[in-house]
Amino acid sequence: MANEKKDFGALAASIVELIGGKDNIAHAAHCLTRLRITPKDTSLVKIDDIKKLGVIGAQMIGDQVQVIIGNDIEEVYDAFVNVSGVERVAAIDENLDPELTKKKKSFKEILGSIFPAIVACVFPILPALLACGMLQSIVMIATNIFKVPADNPTITTLTWIYNVAFWFLPVFVGYAAAKRFGVKAAMGILMGAILIHPTFLEAVKAGAGYTVPNPGGPPTVVPGTGSAGSLFGFNIYPGDYTSTIIPVIVCVFVQSFVEKFLNKIVPKNIRFVLVPTLEILIMAPLGLLVLAPISHRLSSAFAGLLISLFHIPGAGPVLICLFAAFYPFIVITGMHFNLMAVAMAIGQQFGKNPLTSVAGFLFQYTQAAACLAVALKAKDAERRSLALSCAFSDAVPGISEPGMYGITFKYKKSLYAAMIGSAVGGLIAAILNVGSYAGGPPNLFTWAMFINPAPVPDAMGDLKRMIICTVIGAIVTFVLTLLFYKDEEADQIDAQG
Repeated sequence: MANEKKDFGALAASIVELIGGKDNIAHAAHCLTRLRITPKDTSLVKIDDIKKLGVIGAQMIGDQVQVIIGNDIEEVYDAFVNVSGVERVAAIDENLDPELTKKKKSFKEILGSIFPAIVACVFPILPALLACGMLQSIVMIATNIFKVPADNPTITTLTWIYNVAFWFLPVFVGYAAAKRFGVKAAMGILMGAILIHPTFLEAVKAGAGYTVPNPGGPPTVVPGTGSAGSLFGFNIYPGDYTSTIIPVIVCVFVQSFVEKFLNKIVPKNIRFVLVPTLEILIMAPLGLLVLAPISHRLSSAFAGLLISLFHIPGAGPVLICLFAAFYPFIVITGMHFNLMAVAMAIGQQFGKNPLTSVAGFLFQYTQAAACLAVALKAKDAERRSLALSCAFSDAVPGISEPGMYGITFKYKKSLYAAMIGSAVGGLIAAILNVGSYAGGPPNLFTWAMFINPAPVPDAMGDLKRMIICTVIGAIVTFVLTLLFYKDEEADQIDAQG
């Protein structure tokens, strides 16, 4: 494709129209350079008009239309699948145009594709996350406002139901990642399930250690063994991957290359049985021993770095501001799960936690403000409905995944607005010396963590100042999103898938 500004969605829509419309497409795949479409009725295909779309070329080979795209083939195929509604299939490992694939992606291009890939691996499961988030809101409103007892049988049942989507998140993401990277869906699901199997989680608990509550005294600490079992003589790292996203995405990404390689070398007559078997024999050790532990260890290292930085004299305000601004990236990579140690260490030093809880609340409500602004500007009814639901999910139960993957990380200008709003709120919080006195997830019903439990004259001081910081951050985010978010750009992003 020759034009500098590439509208893959518009190109895909034009190809669909010239093929004969969505109903005339029986199958669509791609190789390294070409979009390969099998039409139901070849007489409806306008091959000469396709050649005029700015593509490198187009031709009929048998009953198949081959549109030569070049290096942009993956982006065009993604857009084509999104526009046409055909089933996404794995890429065909064949290069009919080697002269078009010599260009390698730069480091900047590779880095820039990471977060869109993460979003693409979570966006398909948003309905489940939103449903469970809304159900959690109902439970929280019932118990906090209408004072329904937490041990009420219905509340107890609804509580474990709304936790399903988050507890089994690796399984859901395994499915979506498999669709994204061209792995058989069942194998992606299997990879996610391996990471959270109950037997493995019991081994993780024994390996990492745990505490047993002791009414009337300090809890009993049970030391860990240091491993969650072994595989082929190698100790398995005791990492808890429930509610995580990155470990399974990394595993399925690597799995896509393993599956492609196995399909190439295993004979067709035994491929159906042998490829999945060999695939899991390779990926289970690779995932449990290498890939998943790397992300978990990086999270732990990040937590240690934060504690070290906070001990540097004068670094606190700058760290709070930057930490609040970049908190969305901490959440999307799952590193926020390891911040409990940071909160405890900083809380012991300062008597309250001025970092993680402050950033968490600012993140939650600036995301909500960004989603609300997108909803107000969105012309598309489906996008408006999603944005409103995400704003509610962020503000009330504190479920951020729908808003992140459905709105802010998808439409980047709303993300940047939320980051600026959080930075402003974080800077004010640092100046006002705001901190929390307890832990817990940020949501509408946990603001009380900013109330000082000690008998001091202004026990509500931190709470009042935190509310001010959050409101200012949300207003900044809302205004900036209204100014810079463009619905036309969102249309193009949606068209490109």
